[in-house]
Amino acid sequence: MIFRGLRKEKINIVLFSILLFTTFGLIYLTIAVMLQVKTQEVQKTEIIKNEERMVTIESDILSNKVDSLISDLLYIADTFEYHILNNKSEEYIENVWRLFADKKNIYDQVRYIDFDGNERIRINYAENGSFIVKKEDLQNKSNRYYFKDMRILGKDQVYISKLDLNVENGQLEQPIKPMIRLATPVMGEEGKLNGLIVLNYYAKNLLQDFKNIASTSHGDVFLLDFNGYWIYNAQNKEKEWSFMYEDKKNISFKNEFPKEWNTIKGNERGSLITTNGFFTYEYIIPNINYSSKNTEKSIISGEGNWVVVSFIANDCMIGGIFNTSLYPKIRYILNSKEPIFLLIYVISLAFAILMTINKMSKERIKYFSEYDSMTGVLNRRAGLEMLNVTNKELLKNSQKAYVCFIDINGLKEVNDTLGHEVGDELIISVVDGIKKCIRQSDFIIRLGGDEYLIVFVDVYQEQAEAIWHRINNEYEKINETENRPYIISVSHGLEEIKHNSDEYIDKTINAADEKMYNEKKIQKINLQIIRGKETL
Repeated sequence: MIFRGLRKEKINIVLFSILLFTTFGLIYLTIAVMLQVKTQEVQKTEIIKNEERMVTIESDILSNKVDSLISDLLYIADTFEYHILNNKSEEYIENVWRLFADKKNIYDQVRYIDFDGNERIRINYAENGSFIVKKEDLQNKSNRYYFKDMRILGKDQVYISKLDLNVENGQLEQPIKPMIRLATPVMGEEGKLNGLIVLNYYAKNLLQDFKNIASTSHGDVFLLDFNGYWIYNAQNKEKEWSFMYEDKKNISFKNEFPKEWNTIKGNERGSLITTNGFFTYEYIIPNINYSSKNTEKSIISGEGNWVVVSFIANDCMIGGIFNTSLYPKIRYILNSKEPIFLLIYVISLAFAILMTINKMSKERIKYFSEYDSMTGVLNRRAGLEMLNVTNKELLKNSQKAYVCFIDINGLKEVNDTLGHEVGDELIISVVDGIKKCIRQSDFIIRLGGDEYLIVFVDVYQEQAEAIWHRINNEYEKINETENRPYIISVSHGLEEIKHNSDEYIDKTINAADEKMYNEKKIQKINLQIIRGKETL
């Protein structure tokens, strides 16, 4: 019976399960989002610290490398001036510089260029070691940008070029050679510029060290030049050195992140969160003029200001930590916690089933405590309680009501002769006939056995008698059209309810009972309930 009831209550089960799942799901989602926000705040703090630490380390390493290069440049310049003062030949100086280049193993070229841009001394480095370039292979560099920048150098100044790719005879050297050029002037009499000492630093190892440290970042690490071009791009190598190629000069960090670049180029270091993601940055050489810790010479930067940038995009997994919107967090929890939400639904469905079974059990208990199980009408206790309530309402509204006491004639005879199943059929047929004819406001009470009470609400006596006439006609129709082994016969007594007291209701019922009894005495004369009994 419970499972038959469950089938009838399946809509309630669905509704309960949806309601419970929505409630429990929202509670879990709210708690999960709050925990995620707290967790992400801690993670965000750690990530920011890590990125700032990594960017600072990159900047310090490159700054220290620049200081070391400047020290080497000044050493070469000092040896040149010393040997010139001691009337040493260029051949002698070439050999000293070649030994220096072999020892350092980091300089692609060591040169002395005169005032007109002619290379006078040039040491090249190759896989087998350094070598002195022959006089006939020396070039004029007066048209190169770095020479033009270097010619403005004054006494005690050092020039640092931008980090770019080496060009030989008008063509990019292959394989590419990332290069930084450092220069300091050689002054003659009366402070006139005689020439320049130039070191070409091969930055391959520097960039490899940069890459190794960048691997500790949670995002993508960039090394940018003074104009916002990528020198190193952990995300896309194709964007590196774009300023060296005519067809790629529009590819730059500056163009891809214009708002961020405007902030970065105006500050030495810092971090910012934008719609693109989280950026941490620091310049390697903060100012174009500064004093090295190893020398008091001033530094002239030929676009030699580089900036280290760490970038964590919003659309990556970690980038969501920097997104203040709750929507991505909710979406992440819904996508990543599907098993938990499935479990919540299963629990909600189980609760819904238990709640429905409990509701059905209570309703079933309530039903059998108030209604007759055979006929489905009110039992004596519940019926009389409802009659009392109805009586008070009628009194309040000044309405009339009648009770009709009925008794099923010959029920005992049917039970004894034809069996109790047939007797039950007789009872159900009598009640069904009443239900078919009374109004929605009327109700039936089973007083016990073969006795019933019909309560006609808000009627006059003529109306109540008319309803009873329709009921009796229903029984006559059954007797005439159905070949049952018995006939349906009912005695009735009709009495108006007087609105004086609850006790008077009992008197009213007794009065109706008495009228019914009087009618029954008359009906029993020549009444034959069992058909064909005389032939038995």
